[in-house]
Amino acid sequence: MSEIKMSIFRDDQDYNPTYFGAQLSLPATITEIQDAFEKARISHEYHGFSVKDYDCKQNYLSELLPQKVSIFMLNHFAKRLSKMDEHEKAAFEGVVKVEKEPELARLINLTYNLSECNVAFGVPELEEVPEKVLEYIDYEKVGRIFGEAEKGIFTKSGYVVQSEKDIEIVYDGTNIPELDDDQGCVFKLCLKKGCFEPEKEKGVWLILPATESKIESALLELDANSLDDCIFTFCKSSIPPLDDTFSATEDIEKLNTLSNAITKIINNNMVVNYKAALQFEDCSDLNFAIDIAQNLNCYDFYPSLCSPDDYGRQALLESSELSHDDMAFKFINFRRYGEEKMIADGVLSTDYGLIKLNENEFVFEFSKPQGQQMGGI
Repeated sequence: MSEIKMSIFRDDQDYNPTYFGAQLSLPATITEIQDAFEKARISHEYHGFSVKDYDCKQNYLSELLPQKVSIFMLNHFAKRLSKMDEHEKAAFEGVVKVEKEPELARLINLTYNLSECNVAFGVPELEEVPEKVLEYIDYEKVGRIFGEAEKGIFTKSGYVVQSEKDIEIVYDGTNIPELDDDQGCVFKLCLKKGCFEPEKEKGVWLILPATESKIESALLELDANSLDDCIFTFCKSSIPPLDDTFSATEDIEKLNTLSNAITKIINNNMVVNYKAALQFEDCSDLNFAIDIAQNLNCYDFYPSLCSPDDYGRQALLESSELSHDDMAFKFINFRRYGEEKMIADGVLSTDYGLIKLNENEFVFEFSKPQGQQMGGI
């Protein structure tokens, strides 16, 4: 469950009305964070970005989190929050409010120092007071008295008192634990032996791409003869357009073939192109997903272009001898021109940039040409 939701934006796109950054919920895996960076057009070489529009599950934190921050540090903080029970959440709110405006590294360290906090879910001294009298109690004054006497603080969850000892510094600002992530995983399957009641069958995790020995080991554990005897009840992909796309009875051998093809794409730094191509084709067919992976040279991809305005401006620059700062460009409706030009060129917008088919021959090995494929043509 997400603890922190926010938007990330490139700083140099602040005044671009067609740029919307990307949404990200934390805690997240490495691949989820990377995907958000790709959607926001933030590369490893480009570090000028800001975080905005925080929406925290513990809403008092939204105003404390900075715009300039390490996403991985923020993710570690979100992970710490997600492990808290109700007592720890109440204690944490109290110590944070005592601290006034702590920096993120301090917030992380506070999550490790809650054992010495006492939380009273109510005021013991008022427990014997009749209800008809309680309505006349000045709780703000009560809070001040207790706060001054015990150096505690009232929160919505209760009254929190923290030990006066110095907090233990567990996190020094650099030692971010590694994220839980399946390195090299394209698909993660919960494999089960096919039967009438698979929910009662034993499940085995299978990470794709998988070697023959890994597959044989999984089959042996399930007492199955081959993958044809198996189904999967869970399918998570590191490629968002393919996440939860395929049915439980899908050909697992072909899923492994697709996984191997995607691994090559990742190694060639073409994974963003592939994600865009999948969205361009609105692909939900396993066979077609394999063919797209093997025909990425058939697509022209424009990751830096976000909108018809961008495409129209670039098209005019390429077709004319004018410079980008020429006076003529101030009077051109780029959006209208770009929209018409995109239709004429067969260009579609995706979360990762603009993309179109080029003149290279698309070779269908696993699927067949259909009217709904190839960009809806």
